Amino acid sequence: MKQPELGYKIQNWRKAKGLTQEELVEKCNLNVRTLQRIEAGEVLPRSYTIKSILEVLNVDFSELNLKEDQQNQFSTLLENKSSYFKWGAIIGIIYLCLSFVEGFMEVGFYYESGNDISGINYSLVKIGVMLTFAVFYYPIYLMGKALNDSLLKISSLFLIVLILVSNINDIAVFYTSYMSVEVVLVARSVMFGIAYLLIGTAFVMRQKSLGTLSLVIGIFAIVTGLGFVSVLMAIPALFTLTIFEILMLVLIVKAMNADGLNTEKTSSKLSSVAI
Repeated sequence: MKQPELGYKIQNWRKAKGLTQEELVEKCNLNVRTLQRIEAGEVLPRSYTIKSILEVLNVDFSELNLKEDQQNQFSTLLENKSSYFKWGAIIGIIYLCLSFVEGFMEVGFYYESGNDISGINYSLVKIGVMLTFAVFYYPIYLMGKALNDSLLKISSLFLIVLILVSNINDIAVFYTSYMSVEVVLVARSVMFGIAYLLIGTAFVMRQKSLGTLSLVIGIFAIVTGLGFVSVLMAIPALFTLTIFEILMLVLIVKAMNADGLNTEKTSSKLSSVAI
């Protein structure tokens, strides 16, 4: 629902409840000027602001049709950040290839004493994985930002920070062995498990706005997270993780290809990808 219609409705619901603007903002933790601008149709509030107002007014959020406004917001994101999505897709492919190389190196290091592994090669692969992972996951953070989805933003950033810390620690362990292999593997498995459970939950909750693909991505992320958290199922979880990241790459490509703006075809594409 666009402004000023939204503002008029909120104003009418407020009056029907017999509330003044001052009384409503007190219950919603807003300021009077913000509510005045909303009711006057001067600004379109964020989804969580609308929800807090409607909860006080006992109005079902589903009564509002915000889909069109969210599509416009996502379309604007693609226009302004299209290069991030394009690079995210390209670098994502490189990351997937590097992650396989990293996996083979880690098997050699953790389970075969690592005597035949070059420290320089190991470090370069780890640094490459860190950088490509960050670029690959950044578009997911941008999606969360466009959707005002705190869980999607936090979980994607958490994974980026986690891969940086984890790989820097791996390099340090490779050269110094200041931590035992068992501690490194268990700690990493549990932490990544929690991270994938969070981002999986975020994608599942975004099924209505991002489509069926979001639900499938979320399910694979949750299964991956459960496997990592259990530690014992961490190896099988690597296979579901691969599927999850391939599906994420598909989502980024679909969002990137929806960047055609102001055409009927674009609207159709956006409705199948987002918001």
